[in-house]
Amino acid sequence: MTKQYYFKISAIIAVLAFTAGCQSVKEAPQVSPEGMKLEVSKRSTIAYKKEGVNFGEYTKVQILPSQVAFKKNWQRDYNRDQATLSTRIKDEDVLKIKLGVAKLFDEVFKEEFSRTGDNPLVDKAGTGTLIIKPAIINLDVNAPDVQSAGRSKTYVSEAGQATLYLELFDGVSGEILARIVDTEVVGDRSYAKWATRISNTADAKRTFRKWAQTLRTKYDQTQAK
Repeated sequence: MTKQYYFKISAIIAVLAFTAGCQSVKEAPQVSPEGMKLEVSKRSTIAYKKEGVNFGEYTKVQILPSQVAFKKNWQRDYNRDQATLSTRIKDEDVLKIKLGVAKLFDEVFKEEFSRTGDNPLVDKAGTGTLIIKPAIINLDVNAPDVQSAGRSKTYVSEAGQATLYLELFDGVSGEILARIVDTEVVGDRSYAKWATRISNTADAKRTFRKWAQTLRTKYDQTQAK
């Protein structure tokens, strides 16, 4: 992963923090730095699109491997509330969670885009290919279930929070066509539940599938026109 990528992620988080605090959607920039027009501006969702682009021309889709970034200081803040060293999150735990989240996200998205007979997925980009570049940022896990000597039961009403940062590109020119940023509470319930690795995975999978189904539906609509 390049330094440029980390810089970009940091800039995105800063923009999201500003946007989340906006009381009016009018405060969101109407044009992106690349010249894309603001299409959706809500407290949890922002979407930009290149003016005049026809997504119906893209009959193939390439999904790039996702990137995952935790919420700033997540590990430090989590460990600060732990009573013993054995229950604290280690660097290797953070890396393991990131790899697991990325793998699950990629599996769900590819499964959703290949769920019908009309499978648009390809491994290489070319003419008529829409490149999807996804990332999960501001990942916040309330009760990560990691192996430790002091392992205990933790009950939470929600597994955490995550923000989808997704960009769409032309497969030949590499020009950016759209950007979507959506923040979701993961595993939102009206009651507290024992958080385990299985429950965290199931909650995350439901959120990822919601994102994937929404995007697949939008893509199918462009093909039907």
